[in-house]
Amino acid sequence: MAANASGQSQEKKKTKEKQPMKIHYDLLNLRMNQAEQKVTCELMMPAKLPDFYNPPLGADPVVLHVKHPTQDKHSVTLMRDCLHKNLLHAKLVSDKDSYLLVFTDRYTGMLTAYFKSTEPFVAKYAEPGRIPFPSAKLQSVVSQMLDGLKGLWLYDKYHGNLRLDNTYYYKTKDGDVVVKLASFKCQGTKLKDPAKKGKDKTETVAHYQAKDLQAMGTALEEISQMASDLSEKGYLLDCRQIDHLAERLKEVSK
Repeated sequence: MAANASGQSQEKKKTKEKQPMKIHYDLLNLRMNQAEQKVTCELMMPAKLPDFYNPPLGADPVVLHVKHPTQDKHSVTLMRDCLHKNLLHAKLVSDKDSYLLVFTDRYTGMLTAYFKSTEPFVAKYAEPGRIPFPSAKLQSVVSQMLDGLKGLWLYDKYHGNLRLDNTYYYKTKDGDVVVKLASFKCQGTKLKDPAKKGKDKTETVAHYQAKDLQAMGTALEEISQMASDLSEKGYLLDCRQIDHLAERLKEVSK
């Protein structure tokens, strides 16, 4: 507590939460990678914007060229409105054309590509043989995926489409991996309600949040299989902890 001129105590100002805002911008020198649906460009933005909305220094911004307007508008809305370090944030969104053009956080690639290397499984300079598992890097990736789900839940949202092949990551200059969840999907399926003849009911958000955890269990099973495949290269990885967690997650219900 701080005192004002009259001697009365005064509460410290609360830090303002980050809120989406409309920004005028220009994208210059677009270079598109059709295979990855990824575009790099030079971004012209107004001066004196909050730091959170400024593009990363020393690197081209990343733009997603989105194909399917109906589902992707839902996904981009969550990417824009749900702010968390483990959610791929849509800083700028343009739907002037027949497609969505989305300026996002910078990312390196998809988690499936990352898992094709031994890096997430084996410590640097480790030689074939019995290796402590899960590695610190793999523990960090799994923890960040769960933190990303928690970030969605804080907004009373769910993922609806959690898979390794649609989850992004960014590798920092120090080699740290930052997970970025994206590709969210609206699950508005209506089911017949036996208590109300002829009427439908829609599942609750909590139901789909439980489904997200079950999907996380499936993702862990995929990771366990990739780790097992490394045995052909002589790395002996004990996957029991991963398998146990996967089993527990797949049993989660609302």
